[in-house]
Amino acid sequence: MSEPGPHELSDTEWLELLARVNGDGRRFFTENQLYLAYARNKVKVTRYVARRGRIGLLLIPIGLAVWIYALKVDWGITLVLGIACTLSGVAMVGTGVVTKREPAAREPVQRWLETWLAANDGQRLLREPQIEAESPQFAPAEVKTLIVVERDVLVDLLLKNGAHSELNALIVAESGYPSALAEHARRALVADATLKVIAVHDATPAGIAMLARLRKSRVLPLADRDVIDAGLFPADVTWLAELAPAIPAGYTQSVPVDSLSYDALFTGLRGVTRGALSLHAAIDDARATSESFEGATQERARTTA
Repeated sequence: MSEPGPHELSDTEWLELLARVNGDGRRFFTENQLYLAYARNKVKVTRYVARRGRIGLLLIPIGLAVWIYALKVDWGITLVLGIACTLSGVAMVGTGVVTKREPAAREPVQRWLETWLAANDGQRLLREPQIEAESPQFAPAEVKTLIVVERDVLVDLLLKNGAHSELNALIVAESGYPSALAEHARRALVADATLKVIAVHDATPAGIAMLARLRKSRVLPLADRDVIDAGLFPADVTWLAELAPAIPAGYTQSVPVDSLSYDALFTGLRGVTRGALSLHAAIDDARATSESFEGATQERARTTA
């Protein structure tokens, strides 16, 4: 590899990034998770003078010229117009400097990923759904929850990392993938009128509309069921400590839910199965509890020292 540029990754940085996302080779992951781990704290900030700012720069000298001329000839109305023109120009310049924030480019990660895949089998990278044939083995021993996700590949991400066993959950996509688990879910819904159903989706217009689609679904009988909408919403992105440093405010309506690390996603789902109303709330509660525990531990250590 050649020497990395200012926005490139060195060999060591790439391997560290990969290890962080896949848990040193123990965890399945998606390209979205890899990108977000790279993009954190790399928001691109640019500033420029907008059209109104340039107009303001033009109005200031015109207003000053009118102002000075009015003072010389003692024209009161013209003086007022000159002052107004000058102040308007100053205001337009003040608001004409625009700050633009953009997320880091995906290209360096994609290029490094293709290079890595060329030399490795990439078995733990999930790009397409793969478990249709083997899906029966991912049915939990006891079904306490049905989790319906928006995209098929999210099923693989959760199942291959063992979420079905840890959450006692049937996990299927709204498309009906995988078919064996979707059939199991239909039977479970008929057999248990109190079965908890959780919908998980991206922070996108299509994701936000998922609950309405599930009400009309021909795959799962959910028209008359209470479904907990635990998906990711644009407003959540700006508050989640894992996402906010990578996603500027103008881009929060196009964030895949698997931008969250697997640990954060699982923590959110576990919290929702235990009563939290959203992924955001569950993740925040878990973080607050962890911080409180760590703070209490440190305080005890100081008092006993």
